[in-house]
Amino acid sequence: MTVASKFPKFFASPKVRVASVLAVCGGIVGFGSGMLIGKLEKAGAMRVEGLGWSDLLSGLIAMLLIAMGAMVLTVSFSRKTASRVLDPGSARDATPAQASYYRQQGLVSLLAGVMLAAPVLANSVFDPLPFELGAAVMTGIVALFLVQTVGNLTLWSRSDELVRQVMAETGAVSFWLLQGALFLWAAGEKLNLLPSLSLWDAVSVLMASYLVIATLISSRRGLGG
Repeated sequence: MTVASKFPKFFASPKVRVASVLAVCGGIVGFGSGMLIGKLEKAGAMRVEGLGWSDLLSGLIAMLLIAMGAMVLTVSFSRKTASRVLDPGSARDATPAQASYYRQQGLVSLLAGVMLAAPVLANSVFDPLPFELGAAVMTGIVALFLVQTVGNLTLWSRSDELVRQVMAETGAVSFWLLQGALFLWAAGEKLNLLPSLSLWDAVSVLMASYLVIATLISSRRGLGG
Protein backbone atom coordinates (compact mmCIF):
# COMPACT_ATOMS: atom_id res chain seq x y z
CA MET A 1 0.00 0.00 0.00
CA THR A 2 1.44 3.35 -1.03
CA VAL A 3 1.43 6.45 1.15
CA ALA A 4 -1.02 8.15 -1.23
CA SER A 5 -3.52 5.32 -0.87
CA LYS A 6 -3.64 5.87 2.88
CA PHE A 7 -4.83 9.48 2.60
CA PRO A 8 -8.53 8.68 1.90
CA LYS A 9 -8.71 6.51 5.01
CA PHE A 10 -6.84 9.13 7.01
CA PHE A 11 -9.24 11.92 6.07
CA ALA A 12 -12.23 9.62 6.58
CA SER A 13 -11.53 9.70 10.30
CA PRO A 14 -14.16 11.86 12.11
CA LYS A 15 -11.54 13.45 14.34
CA VAL A 16 -9.37 14.36 11.35
CA ARG A 17 -12.35 15.90 9.56
CA VAL A 18 -13.28 18.01 12.59
CA ALA A 19 -9.66 19.06 13.11
CA SER A 20 -9.39 19.99 9.42
CA VAL A 21 -12.52 22.15 9.57
CA LEU A 22 -11.31 23.89 12.72
CA ALA A 23 -7.85 24.43 11.22
CA VAL A 24 -9.30 26.00 8.07
CA CYS A 25 -11.65 28.25 10.09
CA GLY A 26 -8.83 29.26 12.42
CA GLY A 27 -6.54 30.00 9.48
CA ILE A 28 -9.12 32.17 7.75
CA VAL A 29 -9.96 34.11 10.90
CA GLY A 30 -6.30 34.47 11.90
CA PHE A 31 -5.22 35.66 8.45
CA GLY A 32 -8.14 38.05 8.14
CA SER A 33 -7.66 39.44 11.64
CA GLY A 34 -3.95 39.90 11.06
CA MET A 35 -4.54 41.81 7.83
CA LEU A 36 -7.21 43.99 9.46
CA ILE A 37 -5.05 44.80 12.49
CA GLY A 38 -2.08 45.56 10.23
CA LYS A 39 -4.12 47.99 8.12
CA LEU A 40 -5.60 49.68 11.19
CA GLU A 41 -2.18 50.09 12.77
CA LYS A 42 -0.72 51.46 9.53
CA ALA A 43 -3.58 53.94 9.32
CA GLY A 44 -2.95 55.02 12.91
CA ALA A 45 -6.34 53.79 14.11
CA MET A 46 -4.84 51.15 16.41
CA ARG A 47 -1.60 50.73 18.33
CA VAL A 48 -0.10 47.28 18.86
CA GLU A 49 3.40 48.18 20.03
CA GLY A 50 2.27 49.17 23.52
CA LEU A 51 0.31 45.98 24.16
CA GLY A 52 1.70 43.65 26.82
CA TRP A 53 2.06 39.88 26.57
CA SER A 54 -1.25 39.32 28.37
CA ASP A 55 -3.04 41.65 25.92
CA LEU A 56 -1.67 39.65 22.99
CA LEU A 57 -2.53 36.35 24.66
CA SER A 58 -6.07 37.41 25.51
CA GLY A 59 -6.49 38.80 21.99
CA LEU A 60 -5.42 35.46 20.52
CA ILE A 61 -7.82 33.58 22.80
CA ALA A 62 -10.61 36.01 21.94
CA MET A 63 -10.08 35.44 18.20
CA LEU A 64 -10.14 31.68 18.79
CA LEU A 65 -13.38 31.87 20.79
CA ILE A 66 -15.03 34.17 18.25
CA ALA A 67 -13.97 31.92 15.36
CA MET A 68 -15.21 28.81 17.13
CA GLY A 69 -18.46 30.47 18.12
CA ALA A 70 -19.09 31.83 14.63
CA MET A 71 -18.33 28.44 13.06
CA VAL A 72 -20.63 26.53 15.42
CA LEU A 73 -23.39 29.13 15.00
CA THR A 74 -23.13 28.93 11.22
CA VAL A 75 -23.22 25.14 10.90
CA SER A 76 -25.98 24.83 13.52
CA PHE A 77 -28.48 26.33 11.08
CA SER A 78 -28.12 23.24 8.88
CA ARG A 79 -28.97 20.03 10.74
CA LYS A 80 -27.11 17.92 8.19
CA THR A 81 -23.94 20.01 8.34
CA ALA A 82 -24.13 20.30 12.13
CA SER A 83 -24.21 16.52 12.44
CA ARG A 84 -21.26 16.01 10.10
CA VAL A 85 -19.07 18.72 11.65
CA LEU A 86 -20.00 18.71 15.34
CA ASP A 87 -21.02 15.06 15.79
CA PRO A 88 -19.11 13.17 13.08
CA GLY A 89 -19.76 9.80 14.72
CA SER A 90 -23.50 10.12 14.12
CA ALA A 91 -25.04 8.63 10.97
CA ARG A 92 -28.16 10.83 11.04
CA ASP A 93 -28.90 14.53 10.87
CA ALA A 94 -28.95 16.56 14.06
CA THR A 95 -32.36 16.86 15.67
CA PRO A 96 -33.93 20.34 16.13
CA ALA A 97 -33.07 20.14 19.85
CA GLN A 98 -29.43 19.26 19.07
CA ALA A 99 -29.15 22.07 16.52
CA SER A 100 -30.53 24.49 19.12
CA TYR A 101 -28.02 23.20 21.68
CA TYR A 102 -25.12 23.70 19.25
CA ARG A 103 -26.41 27.18 18.43
CA GLN A 104 -26.41 28.07 22.11
CA GLN A 105 -22.87 26.72 22.51
CA GLY A 106 -21.72 28.90 19.63
CA LEU A 107 -23.39 31.97 21.10
CA VAL A 108 -21.77 31.41 24.51
CA SER A 109 -18.33 31.04 22.91
CA LEU A 110 -18.89 34.12 20.77
CA LEU A 111 -19.90 36.22 23.78
CA ALA A 112 -16.83 35.05 25.71
CA GLY A 113 -14.56 36.13 22.86
CA VAL A 114 -16.21 39.54 22.55
CA MET A 115 -15.95 40.19 26.30
CA LEU A 116 -12.28 39.18 26.34
CA ALA A 117 -11.42 41.30 23.31
CA ALA A 118 -13.33 44.46 24.29
CA PRO A 119 -10.92 45.84 26.95
CA VAL A 120 -7.86 45.20 24.78
CA LEU A 121 -9.43 46.79 21.70
CA ALA A 122 -10.65 49.81 23.65
CA ASN A 123 -7.17 50.49 25.03
CA SER A 124 -5.42 49.87 21.71
CA VAL A 125 -7.72 52.17 19.73
CA PHE A 126 -8.05 55.01 22.26
CA ASP A 127 -4.93 56.26 24.04
CA PRO A 128 -5.67 57.55 26.57
CA LEU A 129 -9.05 55.87 27.02
CA PRO A 130 -11.74 58.42 28.01
CA PHE A 131 -13.56 57.63 31.24
CA GLU A 132 -16.97 57.82 29.58
CA LEU A 133 -15.99 55.34 26.88
CA GLY A 134 -14.39 53.02 29.42
CA ALA A 135 -17.57 53.09 31.50
CA ALA A 136 -19.68 52.36 28.41
CA VAL A 137 -17.48 49.39 27.44
CA MET A 138 -17.62 48.08 31.02
CA THR A 139 -21.42 48.38 31.05
CA GLY A 140 -21.58 46.38 27.84
CA ILE A 141 -19.25 43.71 29.25
CA VAL A 142 -21.39 43.37 32.40
CA ALA A 143 -24.54 43.02 30.27
CA LEU A 144 -22.91 40.37 28.04
CA PHE A 145 -21.58 38.59 31.12
CA LEU A 146 -25.09 38.30 32.54
CA VAL A 147 -26.42 36.98 29.23
CA GLN A 148 -23.57 34.48 28.96
CA THR A 149 -24.11 33.32 32.54
CA VAL A 150 -27.73 32.53 31.76
CA GLY A 151 -26.57 30.74 28.60
CA ASN A 152 -24.03 28.66 30.52
CA LEU A 153 -26.60 27.66 33.13
CA THR A 154 -29.04 26.69 30.39
CA LEU A 155 -26.36 24.64 28.63
CA TRP A 156 -25.61 22.85 31.89
CA SER A 157 -29.28 21.95 32.36
CA ARG A 158 -29.53 20.71 28.75
CA SER A 159 -26.27 18.71 28.76
CA ASP A 160 -26.08 14.97 29.32
CA GLU A 161 -24.21 13.38 32.20
CA LEU A 162 -20.96 12.95 30.26
CA VAL A 163 -20.77 16.62 29.26
CA ARG A 164 -21.60 17.70 32.81
CA GLN A 165 -18.83 15.47 34.11
CA VAL A 166 -16.35 17.03 31.68
CA MET A 167 -17.44 20.52 32.79
CA ALA A 168 -17.08 19.60 36.46
CA GLU A 169 -13.67 17.95 35.98
CA THR A 170 -12.39 20.91 33.96
CA GLY A 171 -13.48 23.34 36.66
CA ALA A 172 -11.97 21.24 39.46
CA VAL A 173 -8.62 20.66 37.74
CA SER A 174 -8.37 24.31 36.69
CA PHE A 175 -9.15 25.49 40.22
CA TRP A 176 -6.58 23.30 41.98
CA LEU A 177 -3.77 23.76 39.45
CA LEU A 178 -4.20 27.51 39.07
CA GLN A 179 -4.73 28.01 42.79
CA GLY A 180 -1.38 26.37 43.47
CA ALA A 181 0.37 28.26 40.68
CA LEU A 182 -1.13 31.57 41.84
CA PHE A 183 -0.02 30.97 45.43
CA LEU A 184 3.54 30.07 44.42
CA TRP A 185 3.80 33.10 42.13
CA ALA A 186 2.35 35.41 44.81
CA ALA A 187 4.85 34.07 47.33
CA GLY A 188 7.74 34.62 44.91
CA GLU A 189 6.46 38.12 44.15
CA LYS A 190 6.19 38.93 47.85
CA LEU A 191 9.78 37.79 48.35
CA ASN A 192 10.95 39.96 45.43
CA LEU A 193 11.93 36.89 43.45
CA LEU A 194 9.33 37.18 40.68
CA PRO A 195 7.87 40.13 38.76
CA SER A 196 4.43 41.37 39.73
CA LEU A 197 1.38 40.31 37.73
CA SER A 198 -1.72 42.35 37.06
CA LEU A 199 -5.23 40.94 37.34
CA TRP A 200 -5.44 41.00 33.54
CA ASP A 201 -2.26 38.91 33.35
CA ALA A 202 -3.86 36.38 35.69
CA VAL A 203 -7.13 36.32 33.73
CA SER A 204 -5.27 35.72 30.46
CA VAL A 205 -3.34 32.80 31.93
CA LEU A 206 -6.54 31.48 33.51
CA MET A 207 -8.43 31.49 30.19
CA ALA A 208 -5.55 29.88 28.28
CA SER A 209 -5.10 27.18 30.93
CA TYR A 210 -8.84 26.50 31.11
CA LEU A 211 -9.09 25.99 27.34
CA VAL A 212 -6.11 23.61 27.31
CA ILE A 213 -7.44 21.63 30.28
CA ALA A 214 -10.95 21.48 28.79
CA THR A 215 -9.56 20.21 25.47
CA LEU A 216 -7.46 17.51 27.16
CA ILE A 217 -10.29 16.30 29.39
CA SER A 218 -12.81 16.34 26.53
CA SER A 219 -10.45 14.30 24.37
CA ARG A 220 -9.82 11.86 27.20
CA ARG A 221 -13.58 11.41 27.67
CA GLY A 222 -14.11 10.83 23.97
CA LEU A 223 -15.89 14.09 23.17
CA GLY A 224 -15.30 16.07 20.00
CA GLY A 225 -15.37 13.13 17.65
